Amino acid sequence: NLNKINEKSKAGTSIIISKSCSNLKNVLLTVKTRKDFREWLTKNHDIEPECWIIINRKKPKKENLKSESIVLYLDAVEEALCFGWIDSTLKSVEGIGCLQRFSPRRKISSWTELNKERCRRLEKLGLMTSSGRDVLPDMTEKGFIISNDILKKLKKNPETWKNFQNFPLLYQRVRIDNIQKIKNNNKLYESRLKKFIENTEKNIIFGNWNDY
Repeated sequence: NLNKINEKSKAGTSIIISKSCSNLKNVLLTVKTRKDFREWLTKNHDIEPECWIIINRKKPKKENLKSESIVLYLDAVEEALCFGWIDSTLKSVEGIGCLQRFSPRRKISSWTELNKERCRRLEKLGLMTSSGRDVLPDMTEKGFIISNDILKKLKKNPETWKNFQNFPLLYQRVRIDNIQKIKNNNKLYESRLKKFIENTEKNIIFGNWNDY
């Protein structure tokens, strides 16, 4: 078990200091709900360099919802996006659980198509803040371009191309983005592209591509 000492951060937020987790920069927020995390971000997103929170990677069963006292991963990610923050390092600590690091997003950082879609949804819900909007990339459909290399392979087989065009637009962007972003890793790039083409030819949608 970790040696925990309750203190107050510079911003006056309750945190946990752990001598055995100095690599976490000694900051772990005691937020237990999405509302708690949003309140912390509202007060601290523009003055704190980072934070760590205990998160639940899996959505709890309905019968356990009332007893849930750990922030869901997706809830935490969405709140971070609202304030221009991003999730990064994930650590599993015995006796504590999954710890997720959040920090302000750099304007030049890359965006996944799924996070773009989340921001569109959050904007419609009225949850986005000016700080979140300030770091948004090109959010138009024209901002996403499929490379010629991938297009050629998709169009090589008429049935494959037909299936691809009938897939949900978000699925198309998420899967293609997952391939294009590792273009410099030729072996992994070719492996992902091959799997995608083969599944598309069979009209199979695979992998995590939305939040539902």
